[in-house]
Amino acid sequence: MIVIRFGFGYRKMKNRTELAQYFAKLGFKIGAEVGVADGRYSEILCKNILDLKLYCIDPYITYDGNSQDGNQQEQDKCERIAKRRLNKFNVTFIKEFSIDALKYVNEELDFVYIDANHKFDFVMEDIIKWSCKVRKGGIVSGHDYWSIRDFGVKEAVDVYTKAHHIKLNIIEGESSRRLSQAAPNWWFIKCS
Repeated sequence: MIVIRFGFGYRKMKNRTELAQYFAKLGFKIGAEVGVADGRYSEILCKNILDLKLYCIDPYITYDGNSQDGNQQEQDKCERIAKRRLNKFNVTFIKEFSIDALKYVNEELDFVYIDANHKFDFVMEDIIKWSCKVRKGGIVSGHDYWSIRDFGVKEAVDVYTKAHHIKLNIIEGESSRRLSQAAPNWWFIKCS
């Protein structure tokens, strides 16, 4: 577990807002969120990291095999909300599946935050492919690090970091009625 210096004392991060603040403290300026939905976390990233250039990747379509998607009306609504929420920031929406979106990101990223399809194979592919876009010393991170039905996030992250001898950091989440704040997050530093 990494303990971060905030203000005058040291303590571990308690939620993903503090992860965004950590990115800002590190001077990160270019990032991507893979799986934007209604843009709540993208907004947190943009509000906490001054002058952030953020790639927002989400296909905004329903498809077989997605453990979290709703109907197309819900996807369309999320897209409208995200675009309205983020219109005052330096964001580029890429309306593609995560792997297809890679070809539109032609620069090294300081960080990627993965919150797309939560099934094992998709998470593993996202970690492998999006890690290649992150510069050495940057951070690969994501949401929903837990073992629940139809989710493979924890398992994929654990397998990847163990296979590559990477130190994994977990943000446990906090007691909250909002699932996005309660869900554990994961992150690691890209070393090579």
